[in-house]
Amino acid sequence: MSRTRWEHRNRALHSVPTQRPGPTGRHRSAGRESPLAGLVGVPGPATLARQVVPAGETVLWAASGNRIAHDVTGLDEKGQATAAVWELGRGTTTVPTELDPGPGGQPPDVVVFGDHPGCLAHTTLRHVAPTGVGEWRTWALTSARLLVLDVHRVPVQRRTGSLLRKTIGLGRELVDIVTDRARRYGDNAADVPVTCPPMTVTAAVERSRIGDITVSRRRLCMRTRPCLRVSFVDGSGLDLLLGVDDESVFEWMLCLGLER
Repeated sequence: MSRTRWEHRNRALHSVPTQRPGPTGRHRSAGRESPLAGLVGVPGPATLARQVVPAGETVLWAASGNRIAHDVTGLDEKGQATAAVWELGRGTTTVPTELDPGPGGQPPDVVVFGDHPGCLAHTTLRHVAPTGVGEWRTWALTSARLLVLDVHRVPVQRRTGSLLRKTIGLGRELVDIVTDRARRYGDNAADVPVTCPPMTVTAAVERSRIGDITVSRRRLCMRTRPCLRVSFVDGSGLDLLLGVDDESVFEWMLCLGLER
């Protein structure tokens, strides 16, 4: 059985993607093959989410979902204003099938829907890039909020000083690399804690502004796919597809979301 981003139900909450039985003792596999599949010690989405969650706030579930598309009347797929008006029929055959499946024919991980620009879903994700950095973008539901997390970009500091000083510094770095004998697994080294990229909250919605969370279906690329639908109080919301075709995964996430 291939290892995927959603290799079983517990994948969202475990920090290390090793094979473990789900709550019912059955191993489930669904979704697209992840570039991170097969790497030992890759931090899971729950581990990433816990970096930014304060004490007293509980992570109920967390999942990876890199690509966002918009299904908002008056906006194109990337969330930009357009003259075209899409007919919305969330969960029915009238849901637009024009959404670009993207490179390799892969559908978006999350679809933002709403009846007009400026709806709560649109304004919440207005400043979130359509694609995250690498495969690290994380969606997390906590006891207080729905969070969107991305890798915190640290500005690269330019070398200062004379040419000789810069050359000496570069030489020392090369020596450190050559003399490093530690076994490495991607960005990680043996006997060293797993590297966890710094995360930052790029969007958040308070639980009081979430009207409902249900398991639903969305039609994309001429087929319907299961999703976890997060509806906001104004009727807009998010469809989380997450590359998962197993509806029971979303049913499990729904149950986890009821815990506070």
